[in-house]
Amino acid sequence: MAVIRTALQDWRKYVVGIFTQILANPVIGRELRVRVRLGRGYLLQAAYLAFMILIVALAYEWVVSDENNLRNPFQMQNALKGFYFTVLGTLIALIVLIAPALTANAITLERERKTIDLLLATPLTARHLLTGKLTASFAFIVLLLALTLPVNAVSVLLGGVSFGDLLRAYLIVASGALVLCSIALFTSVYARTSTMAVLWSYLRVGAFLLLSSALLVLQGGMGGMMGGAGGGAAVNLYFPAALLNPFSAFIVADTEVNLIRWQIPSWIVGVALCLLFTRLVLTSAARKVGLYDKDVMPSLRRQLLVLLPGYVMLTAIPLLATAPLGRAGVAAVDATLTAVLVILCVAPFIVLAAWIAPFGKDDDKECPNDGIFRLSKMFTAAPSGALPFLTTLWVLMVGAFLLSLYWAGTLAAFDITLWEFSITMTIYLTGMWVLFWGIGRFCSVLLKGASLVGARALVLGVITAIITLPIILHLLFFVDALNSPAMALWIFTPFYEVFANMDNSENPIQLFVWGAAMLILGAILGMLTGKRGKEESRCQESGGGDGSC
Repeated sequence: MAVIRTALQDWRKYVVGIFTQILANPVIGRELRVRVRLGRGYLLQAAYLAFMILIVALAYEWVVSDENNLRNPFQMQNALKGFYFTVLGTLIALIVLIAPALTANAITLERERKTIDLLLATPLTARHLLTGKLTASFAFIVLLLALTLPVNAVSVLLGGVSFGDLLRAYLIVASGALVLCSIALFTSVYARTSTMAVLWSYLRVGAFLLLSSALLVLQGGMGGMMGGAGGGAAVNLYFPAALLNPFSAFIVADTEVNLIRWQIPSWIVGVALCLLFTRLVLTSAARKVGLYDKDVMPSLRRQLLVLLPGYVMLTAIPLLATAPLGRAGVAAVDATLTAVLVILCVAPFIVLAAWIAPFGKDDDKECPNDGIFRLSKMFTAAPSGALPFLTTLWVLMVGAFLLSLYWAGTLAAFDITLWEFSITMTIYLTGMWVLFWGIGRFCSVLLKGASLVGARALVLGVITAIITLPIILHLLFFVDALNSPAMALWIFTPFYEVFANMDNSENPIQLFVWGAAMLILGAILGMLTGKRGKEESRCQESGGGDGSC
């Protein structure tokens, strides 16, 4: 009973803390007062509003200048939709350009002005500081959106869009802007100067928009394969993660996320995803702020244990609900669908494995090599906690995918061939992330734990070479050959051949051999670095006076 009472009290403190970070946050009031006092804020609003009015005037002139639009009601309706998309697209483009600049130098300016030292003398926590900075910037974004609401209302008056669809689009744009602001704020925390913070903010935001825009392109492509434009392409949203992109406002109005038993409007899923993603980014940034605060690493890893399996289910279920594996007549769609599911669900995890495997000094913080696998260190930044955390997370993600198959009713249709394919594919993907984990540890030991940034850079270079070098050798020396020794050694060759020829009976064997080889190689790298780490620890304890170190 006491345990339950304590748990309820902890949850009460957690919920109250969320509201306290916003309602009783002094940073928000200070940031808003600064923005109101500065004249450049009003100039930005005036220029922003004037540009939007100009675009509306030009788009309206384009609609009414075509006499065919005035004569044909159907063509007129399409022209009015084009008018709405033009105005909305201009609005989103401006928000995308403005949002990162609002938080890109939020923390770097505090360091450059030496005011971060004053914050150290206050009871202000890193979470309060980051939440305050982000909320104040997001309030300015909301103000900009409110200013253009009457301008966009012209689309409603002309009949190009309903008022409800316009509000849903605005909500997705605001949520996406919050995500972009959080990415820029994360960059500001890790950057050393304001100039580099702004540059890296726009580069990271651009990369994020490019990757998430690929999901919007896949949305149209999968919609065509699932039934074309007349089918469910305009109703079901196959890739809910695309809602993190503000440009998804173009499709959110009449789409739903199909979770088999429930049909949830896309804008609700989008707002929830943006809030969860923003919280994850802020938690990651809180580790580097420098204020006296508790270690946020346990919270960050617990969030990943929940969010990544949830992401797997939210990615798999909408696709499986529309085109389950093994359905007669759609074999081509099944291969493409399986490849898309594997790539979207596994790629974030492999990137995460390569990111957290390295270790080393980070701003003079010691991070000694304390072993390979310690379950008690799973929620810490210790090197021995990376493998148990990755293993736990991988098991949860595989379980989430199996649960998605069961939820969609697809698991019951599995025969012995599909089970062989699934098991060997799991072994292959497991071997891949274990190999990347081993490479991360090996690179860290090569640098003797001197720099975490240097270790991660070296890991990035090694993995890039593993991925690109066989392709380069093939193009240089074997361009006329269909199969070459270089491509035979490419790490993704088994994956490509499986989906290029699903009927090949040797596919499971090839996947198993590659997976087992990568698993053994990664384990060897881990054990070698673990042995080397123990020798270094003994040398440090003995002082290295015998000259053996």
